[in-house]
Amino acid sequence: MAKSLKSKSGSRGKKSSQKKSATNESFGFLKDKPDDEKTLSRKTFFILGLFIVLLAFFIRTYHLSSIPAGVYPDEAVNGTDALTANASHHWKLFYTNNNGREGLFMNLIALGFTLFGVSVVTLKMWSVLAGTLTVLGMILLGEELFRSRRAGLIAGFLTATTFWAINFSRISFRASLLPFVLVFTIFFLIRGIQKKKIIDYAIAGMFFGLGTYTYIAFRIAPLILIVLLAAFIISRKRFLATHWKEIAAFSFAMILVALPMLVNFAIHPELFTSRTGEVSVFNPAVNGGHLLLTIGASFGKTLAEFNFYGDQNWRQNLPTQPELPIIIGMFFLAGLFYSIYEFFYLLYRRIKSGERSERLILVSLLLSWFFVMLLPAAMTYEGIPHALRSIGSMPAALLIAVFSIEAAFKWAGRYRKAKFKKAVYALLTVAIIGSGLLSTKMYFVDWGQSEESHQAFNQNFMNMAKYINNLPVGLSKYVVTNGGGKETEDGLPVSAQVIKLFTYGKTANIFYVKPDFDPSAIKKPSQIILMGYDDDLMARIETAFPGANFEKIDPQPGFGTDFATIRIK
Repeated sequence: MAKSLKSKSGSRGKKSSQKKSATNESFGFLKDKPDDEKTLSRKTFFILGLFIVLLAFFIRTYHLSSIPAGVYPDEAVNGTDALTANASHHWKLFYTNNNGREGLFMNLIALGFTLFGVSVVTLKMWSVLAGTLTVLGMILLGEELFRSRRAGLIAGFLTATTFWAINFSRISFRASLLPFVLVFTIFFLIRGIQKKKIIDYAIAGMFFGLGTYTYIAFRIAPLILIVLLAAFIISRKRFLATHWKEIAAFSFAMILVALPMLVNFAIHPELFTSRTGEVSVFNPAVNGGHLLLTIGASFGKTLAEFNFYGDQNWRQNLPTQPELPIIIGMFFLAGLFYSIYEFFYLLYRRIKSGERSERLILVSLLLSWFFVMLLPAAMTYEGIPHALRSIGSMPAALLIAVFSIEAAFKWAGRYRKAKFKKAVYALLTVAIIGSGLLSTKMYFVDWGQSEESHQAFNQNFMNMAKYINNLPVGLSKYVVTNGGGKETEDGLPVSAQVIKLFTYGKTANIFYVKPDFDPSAIKKPSQIILMGYDDDLMARIETAFPGANFEKIDPQPGFGTDFATIRIK
């Protein structure tokens, strides 16, 4: 009798364990159907998803030409390179100005200029488009990855409304292409696994190959695929033997797309390493002989940016805030810690007992994506924490937050009391939407209308360009290039590219002179515009032209964006 009871008890325990294991495995892309298929129809999912994408587009285009105020010189040099490429009909794989940049973004700007002309909007339109498509990609990826339409909508909404994502979708930096490329690569990979179609693997490979043309931080992204492949090999029997065709399709498509850039780097290896050595923690001049301490400090500050101490550069963040909204950041932390725990627990069970858990694939993907794309920032010393260099980790961080939020919804959904369930659902919904509203307000009001953001984007240079465009056509305009910045291939500093870009085709008789120019060479009548205040230079001009009229131009009083101009009759 005792033996019989023991046998039944053991059987019951085994069933309970299997049920628990099945529940654990179900939360991920391994299910055939979404968890919330009955409560959230495909039609509703489509309508809400479309609304979120349109919301993202609206947020990214609202007052685009005036927020942020001005155009940063690094943005402008992308535009002037595009103008040069159009004029010469020589569109490059890699542009060497400004420490070197992968060419896709500049070539897209060149296309935009050809189609719509030169303006702030056409300079930034590709960042807007990439940012909006990234929101779409996050909706699709969240639904595919977690097998939950609700999770997809949350992932899309967070990407649409988080300050970090909004900001870089409204700046003409090539880094805006990186999240777009990574999100769609992972989406089509997961879709390929789910649908078992080689075409999805090939599309994923094409997106990944495209990444080589985007931003320097992408070069470390193959580590994500290496970790993911290892997770599949550990979790599935004979994975390589049964999926070699899919792997081959991905690899072939990736190499085919990336080949021109890879060949270019092979011919010109100096382009591949441009500037990385200057800011690397491995540079002895940087670490001062304390490599491990330097890496630890840099990595620690980079991790802290998500919840505690964000990027202090006004161009890249509101310095008083972390990169993630506070509530979303709390979900992110919970998801990060749990994912790390689950990764090591499942790995331990695999080694000790030979247990295979496909849940390991999910957490391996989230963690590898997050930590790998932190390395471009964590392995440098300049401006840490650095929201721009770590932008590739942004989608992963938001997905980890969604991981926790979705778990909270599922936890509440298991309770039989309808009032409690509805209360938790309402609280979570308010927290998500409220975080998005506060983050959007923070961008457009707290940050966008601040004096610091005007100065961070050198609005004074844009003011100079507008001022020059309104001067008489026949008047000679002399721009003194003392605004700072590295000299570019046209002999002008990066700062002067703002004026060069936004006076293009709008005015004539513009001459750029260095600070040590000879005032006697000035043609009369003329207007001299100083990019930076220089008392000695102004004294020299006054000596050469006693009747010169000195004036301070200040279109936005109180924002520190004024400049000096001198009229010579």
